[in-house]
Amino acid sequence: MQLVFIDDSGQRNPRRKGLGELVSIGAVMFPEEKVAGYTEKIAELRAAVGMPEDQEFKWSCPKGSFLARSGEATRKQLRRRMLEIAAECEVRTAVVIWDRSKLAWDRSIVANKVLTYLYERIEKHLKTMGQRGVVIADMPGGGPADQSKWLSDSLDLTTLGTRYTEPEQVAIPIVTAPSHHVPHIQLADLVTAATTAAFAGFNSGLELVDLLKPLARKNAYGNMSGVGVALQPAELMDLYFWVLGEESYWKRGTQYKLGPSGSPFAQPGRDFQKDDGMPE
Repeated sequence: MQLVFIDDSGQRNPRRKGLGELVSIGAVMFPEEKVAGYTEKIAELRAAVGMPEDQEFKWSCPKGSFLARSGEATRKQLRRRMLEIAAECEVRTAVVIWDRSKLAWDRSIVANKVLTYLYERIEKHLKTMGQRGVVIADMPGGGPADQSKWLSDSLDLTTLGTRYTEPEQVAIPIVTAPSHHVPHIQLADLVTAATTAAFAGFNSGLELVDLLKPLARKNAYGNMSGVGVALQPAELMDLYFWVLGEESYWKRGTQYKLGPSGSPFAQPGRDFQKDDGMPE
């Protein structure tokens, strides 16, 4: 059995030129026997830094919170240690990122799409591991009506599946829990937000890429692109090269060479083939 924890994130104003608002969702996938160990190690980390029990690790920490008062250096240290603990607990991750400027669909439609893409990757991971899984999401914001709608929308995934994935490995409908009670959801917040920040061009995410890469799911060729990190639409594919250092991307049996290592001529629709879009 695997326990899968998911949370969403986003970046309204990426630093990387050529990107619009990013909407994202990510999963951290635990072998059942590693869940308790992660909890214990995070409790030790909290005690070591004197973090109050009523506060949680959040990428965007509220003003006045322990993390906000602790300073940037401490936040960086804590984030890195959380990712190191995740690696020690054999966690695997998947993050889906959607650029709304390329496909300017309504936010609610985008949220449903990225959840669908993430669900497909969760199912494939579980199938590869030969295990069933339970998916726990951070409780959606808003009131009871918003939470009920989110659960209703997600129910189709676990009963009907998607165009490409049968609902075989996820054992029950997706359930929700408040993140401040579940440190594993807090890890999902970190992984999703940090990965999104890296692709958006912010140093806060880029400086964690070395720890995010070992956690990300990989395909049979050892690539993360499209598997551990999935960008939508596909014209963003060259960012896999600039952020993750990958020189190829496989999609439905076709290999695409990425970045400057690909075609000497910029292909239509591939905005980042020749450069990374970062400001001077």
